Amino acid sequence: MKKTLAALFTCSAAVLLTGTSVAAESHYPVTISTYNYEKEPVEVTFDSCPQKVLCTNQTQTELMLYFGLDDHIAGAAYLDGAIREDLRDQYDKLVEAGKEMTVKGYPDKETVLALEPDMIFGWRSAFAEDALGDVSEWNDLGVGTMILRCSNNTAEDLSINSVLADIADIGAIFDIEETTDAYIADAQAMLDEVQAKVDSLEAPLSALIIEGYGEGTWFAWGANCLTGSLVESAGAVNLSEEGGDLSVEDIINYNPDVIIVDYMDDMESDDGGAAASAAAIEALTGESALAEVPAVANNRIMAVNLTDVYGGGIRMVPSIEAMYEFMYGE
Repeated sequence: MKKTLAALFTCSAAVLLTGTSVAAESHYPVTISTYNYEKEPVEVTFDSCPQKVLCTNQTQTELMLYFGLDDHIAGAAYLDGAIREDLRDQYDKLVEAGKEMTVKGYPDKETVLALEPDMIFGWRSAFAEDALGDVSEWNDLGVGTMILRCSNNTAEDLSINSVLADIADIGAIFDIEETTDAYIADAQAMLDEVQAKVDSLEAPLSALIIEGYGEGTWFAWGANCLTGSLVESAGAVNLSEEGGDLSVEDIINYNPDVIIVDYMDDMESDDGGAAASAAAIEALTGESALAEVPAVANNRIMAVNLTDVYGGGIRMVPSIEAMYEFMYGE
C-alpha cells in the first residue's frame, strides 16, 4: 500500500506549524488500552508525544518509519529480515545515527535504560522477565508501553481488525490521527474490495498456510491466529483450524487446493529472498508423496516472506490482496 498522504507530520512538526505548543499539547493526555506479558489488558497514558522510542522488533520500526516518525526512534532492535524496500533509505539513516541496536535478540535492561526512552513499542515477548521485564516496571518509571495486539497471539481478536486498531493507537499517541485515519480508510477500502470479490465466488478454495521445519515436517498456521486468518480474509478456507505440526501424511489428508508457505528472508543475500522462496516451494514439490495433492499437482504453491504475514504492521493488508490475486486472479 502506498503512503496515503504526501506529507506525514509528526507531533513535533505540528508544534512548529502552529507556532505554539498549545495546539499540540491540547491533544494530551492520551490513554490507550494495551497489554502486559500475561496478555492482560492494561491502560497506558501518554501525557505528551513520545520523543525517544525503543522499537523492539522490525514490525514496530517499519510502522514508525512508514508514518514519518523517524526522529522519534531512539533505538531499533531485532530484525527478522530485510527492511521493506520503500523504507530502506530511512532505516539506513537510523543505522548511520547509531540507532540500530541489534540484529537478533532484545537489548538488555541496562542498555535500554541508558537510552532514557519515554516509550517502548514492543512485541509481547520483549516484556518477558528474562528480557525487558513486565510493562508495569517501565510504566512505574514513566515509560509508556504499547504491545501489538497480534504479537504472540496477545489479543482476543487475532485478525486484520486488530492490526488496524494498532495503527489507530499510533495515530493517537503521536497526534497524527489525520494520517493514520487516512491509511485505515484506504486499507478498509482495499479489504472491502477483496471481500466483495470473495462474496461473488461460487465456491472458495481450500488452503493451508505453513512454515517448513525441514526433513518432511511443517507447521500449520491455524485460522485462530492472525497469520492463519489472512488466508481466510483472502477468500480461502483454512483447513487447519487450530494449527500445529504437520507431516507429509497430514498434508495428504488435508488435500488442499492451495498451499501458502512462508520463509525467512536471508538478510545476507541480495536476491530479494528469491533463493529462500524457491527453497520453500522445493521442499513441497520435492516430496514425491505429495505429487497428487491438488496444490502440488496444479502448481498452486505461493511462497511468502514471514514478515509479510506475521504479527501485524503495514505488510498485512497488501498480503491479503496478494493472496487473493494468487488464488483467484486472472
